[in-house]
Amino acid sequence: MDTSRQLLGPERMLMMAIELDHAPDSVWGAIDELAEHRIENLLEILRLAPPQSWVAADAWHRAITADRLRALVDSQSPNLETLERVLERIEAVDAGVLLDLLTESESLATRKRLFTRLVELAPEIAPDIVRRLSDDRWFARRNMLALMGELAEWPAKWTPGSHAADPNPVVRREAYKLMLKAPDYRDKAVCGLLADSDRKARSLGLAAAVEACPPEAVDKLAAIVNDGSVSPELRLMGVRALGRTGDKRAVGPLTELVRRGPGLGKHKLAEKSPVLIAALQALSTIPDGTVDSRKLVARAAKSSDPDVRAAVGGSGPVA
Repeated sequence: MDTSRQLLGPERMLMMAIELDHAPDSVWGAIDELAEHRIENLLEILRLAPPQSWVAADAWHRAITADRLRALVDSQSPNLETLERVLERIEAVDAGVLLDLLTESESLATRKRLFTRLVELAPEIAPDIVRRLSDDRWFARRNMLALMGELAEWPAKWTPGSHAADPNPVVRREAYKLMLKAPDYRDKAVCGLLADSDRKARSLGLAAAVEACPPEAVDKLAAIVNDGSVSPELRLMGVRALGRTGDKRAVGPLTELVRRGPGLGKHKLAEKSPVLIAALQALSTIPDGTVDSRKLVARAAKSSDPDVRAAVGGSGPVA
């Protein structure tokens, strides 16, 4: 048994080695013992060490191995304060294990902290992120795309377009989010989202179309608003997006919404609903209307319902 370690204790041995900036072999055993059983003490000693101490630097690299970091993250109740102090010292060159753990950890709080640290290490880790986008696990691909979204710029020759065709809808949505942020890819993203079979993807596309709708998306919006199987919430978003386009191709589908309903007559308004109100508002602002659309707007202006009148700019009493 090493009597010096027994007499001094591992903490005292390490502090003396740092003070002298010299480490006999027995010190490395003390570092291992602290890393295994009292890592908080080890981290505090290293925090207080002079920045130029080579003993402290070597102690850090010996103590915080990939296996120990993994054990720290994988514990039943990770000590987030300790994890925070370890992550502060991780450099980009050692970030591969963090990328692995981001996918593997079952703790949401831990994943959030890992994500934050990885973002801080960008863009140096961008090549590692790209390599991991081919992972067979959908959640790994999703995490890597989410990280890519935090980079100030994408790596050279990389684009998210191919990932918008991923078989998993969660991964597709992450790819589309990246495309929506990039002016060169936004229009393609809106069209792709509107045509996606995933409801959440379509909702994302509709929200983007309300902000700014590319001309090539008008027909896709028309198909959504006139699809009876689509939820009222999504149809309402589609109507608002169509109205924002000012495109004459929107007149037909909006007219069908306004006069929809059995036995209502060609120029009678459908039953009042948020979709009807939004469709009337849209029709009243599109200059290139049809005879039918203009008659329906005129009928709405004379409606006994103040909401219907207000939708087309009328506010006075019914004549």
